[in-house]
Amino acid sequence: MSDCCTTVSESNGSELCPYCKSKGKKIKINTLKSMLKPTILSTLNANLPHYFCSSKECDVVYFDTDKKTYLTSEIKVSIHQKDNSFDIPVCYCFGWTKEKIKQYVENGFTPNPLEHIRENIKENRCGCEVNNPQGSCCLGNVTNYIKSLS
Repeated sequence: MSDCCTTVSESNGSELCPYCKSKGKKIKINTLKSMLKPTILSTLNANLPHYFCSSKECDVVYFDTDKKTYLTSEIKVSIHQKDNSFDIPVCYCFGWTKEKIKQYVENGFTPNPLEHIRENIKENRCGCEVNNPQGSCCLGNVTNYIKSLS
């Protein structure tokens, strides 16, 4: 598996979202560079650690250790964890939206979303660190979404 499907962890209190106090997931700076709107990118301090806030109730997507935040309105794409729309990708690399996953799973269409994504990961085709706002592999999100359909 490529680097995009591994996680980075750190725990010193700075990983708590300044607004909702949820624990954020540390992300690489390349993720922010690819996700922030150009007008916001100029405010990025690339020397600080940054975190992803996945809390559905919070408008913050990213924050740094100085508590600078980046909101959903400042990101180029809609965030799966923060948007209930069916046309939002759960897998940003291969276009698996909530609606498409539901259709394929409920109707038994091929390819199976999880198998399709795994095959592409195996072939080193994913680019989760720049395509997925959370900066890491979507398999957990896709699996959880499929379970929620039951």
